[in-house]
Amino acid sequence: MTPEILRVLIAEDDYLVSIVVRGLLESMGHEVLGEAADGEEAVKMTCALRPDVVLMDLSMPNMDGVEATRLIHERCPTPVVMLTAYDSEQLVRLAGEVGVGAYLVKPPNRSEVERAIIIARARFGDMMELRRLNAELRDRNEELDAFSHVVAHDLQNPLGLVMGFAGVIQSYGDRLGKEERDKCLRSIVKNVTKMSNIVDELLLLGQVRKISIKPQPLEMADIVREAQNRMAAMIRERQAEITTPPMWPQALGYAPWIEEVWVNYLSNALKYGGNPPKIELGATQEEGMLRFWVRDNGAGIVSEQRARLFTPFERLDQIHMQGYGLGLSIVRLIVEKLSGTVGVESTVGEGSTFSFTLPAWAGEEPAKG
Repeated sequence: MTPEILRVLIAEDDYLVSIVVRGLLESMGHEVLGEAADGEEAVKMTCALRPDVVLMDLSMPNMDGVEATRLIHERCPTPVVMLTAYDSEQLVRLAGEVGVGAYLVKPPNRSEVERAIIIARARFGDMMELRRLNAELRDRNEELDAFSHVVAHDLQNPLGLVMGFAGVIQSYGDRLGKEERDKCLRSIVKNVTKMSNIVDELLLLGQVRKISIKPQPLEMADIVREAQNRMAAMIRERQAEITTPPMWPQALGYAPWIEEVWVNYLSNALKYGGNPPKIELGATQEEGMLRFWVRDNGAGIVSEQRARLFTPFERLDQIHMQGYGLGLSIVRLIVEKLSGTVGVESTVGEGSTFSFTLPAWAGEEPAKG
């Protein structure tokens, strides 16, 4: 097996030691990218050159090796081997705290350098995996907090209304007229439906996070038609006018998830569009990607709110904007998992355009609408 050739940066203020280390590395077949004479230069060169490993002197002017290693792992994570004139328990502790993978007592020999590099790179891999797992754990904890928020706030209000109207029927049913009873029952059904939709969104969110799918060519006309069928009652209630293109370009994705994206965008356009809503759906080509969009004639969204719309689980302050939060966080998750992006353009007083992109499929002619 051919030995791996590594790209190495040397950070050492002692010129003679630097020459010795360079010679050892080159005798092993490695490429020395450069030599830094102090800690600050070592950090800059590491981030610029992106070596496979850095051999870092402990004691250097301007910035010592410990601080330089800390900054390297913060700005451009790279395996580091510490070079030192002495061996001590304190050094081992300090080195470990900032992410040094191994250390060498000067002057090192070839076998020591080789062994230290192997150890440093292996420990670096373990450290980066641990960092990834910690970040994933933080994300999961944040999601749990968000779920708690949704259950506590989004479900609390409709649940309270259901209990309230049910209590009215239970306590005063015989004295209520038919109109009052029907009003209570309609409110109960409406709020139970709202709670059911919230639960469905949470279940969808969990599904999207867990399931791995292989994108397939989409019949977007069929998907959009099904989304409109699901929103038919709201479309009639709002007397909305919806226009679609005669033909849809064909994209790659996962039909059940993309249907949810369209349902979410249409629902928002119906809720916050004009009175009555005039909604236009369309698609445009963008360098191997397709951008699908929903344009409404609503009041528009100010820039501060637009910047927060797709932030996971974040709720807007305005009551009439409250419904945007959870749904759009799921849209973003779906689209990004399918290698796309989400976006919104809006002008106050002129409406909003919500969009998402998907990879274009070049296998056939566009699907007919």
